[in-house]
Amino acid sequence: MQNKSLLERTLAKMEKSQQKKKEIFEYMQKNKPYLLWSIFKSNRIKNCCNVLMFHDYLNWEQKLYKSNFCKYDKFCLACSTRRSIRMIQRFEQWIKENWLDKKNWYHITLTIRHRKEQKLKTVLEKLCRAKEKLAKSYRNSKRKIQKKKSFMYNFDWIVSSIEITYNERNWWHPHIHILACTDKELPIEKLQYSWWNKELQAERLKITKDSNQISMRKVAVDWDNFDRKWIWEVFKYAVKFSTLDVPHLVDLIELQHQKKYHFFSTYWIFRWWKLDKKMDNENNDYIEKTMVYFNDEYNEVPNKESNSYYKKWTSLNEVVMGIN
Repeated sequence: MQNKSLLERTLAKMEKSQQKKKEIFEYMQKNKPYLLWSIFKSNRIKNCCNVLMFHDYLNWEQKLYKSNFCKYDKFCLACSTRRSIRMIQRFEQWIKENWLDKKNWYHITLTIRHRKEQKLKTVLEKLCRAKEKLAKSYRNSKRKIQKKKSFMYNFDWIVSSIEITYNERNWWHPHIHILACTDKELPIEKLQYSWWNKELQAERLKITKDSNQISMRKVAVDWDNFDRKWIWEVFKYAVKFSTLDVPHLVDLIELQHQKKYHFFSTYWIFRWWKLDKKMDNENNDYIEKTMVYFNDEYNEVPNKESNSYYKKWTSLNEVVMGIN
């Protein structure tokens, strides 16, 4: 029953992604068709996740083994969710391998002051400039010859990501999530609705000249107790799909195509951290299930036809992308 519910949850998420993809595709075809060829190569995004191949293992474990992902994770809900899950799993593995669970871990949120009428490009560039200044200050502080140290110098490892949301009250709201660890116990003060650090707030105001809103709290990161709520804030998708309608999402797609923003960064001992290639499960005792998306829903196909469906969509994507 548990395996069945897992399959149902996965298919529900995929169907939601398929519907969102359809809306985006139709809107871009009508209003900005040039983006389909410059970013999506048309059929690659259209065919994303049309075939899902699951392995049902005899030990009751179940996994999504293979699919034709488009890999545009900044704009595709299915691909962004897949990337986030893989990154969290890799992060937990890294923590165990390097015994980093003994350190103190902190989650930090940094925002930028902006006006309601400002365009996303203006606000996002302001945020990115402040982010680069903070990163430069951190790198310089790690040098022995640097006398004046940044507050971020306290941390041994930092990973940061930019999240973009939108609502009618505040309009575009890009902000930075940071996950960092240190051997030190850093002071945190409790406010009415959040936690903060006075020294970090002062440095943030000095860098941005007008923004001092921060949030900083300690999170649990150990072998048996990963605080998924705050870790997820860093590793989840950069775009909050639930807050963006299709026109705003397409505006973001167009801006990303023009500027090529980097939404995820790592520093110091985690500098070269990256996702490993997916390894095959050593357990060969499984039953394969293949689901094909047709007429706005997924349906299971016989095993003898599963590979032909997968090869059909994969070969189509390779032709579109010019892969031999």
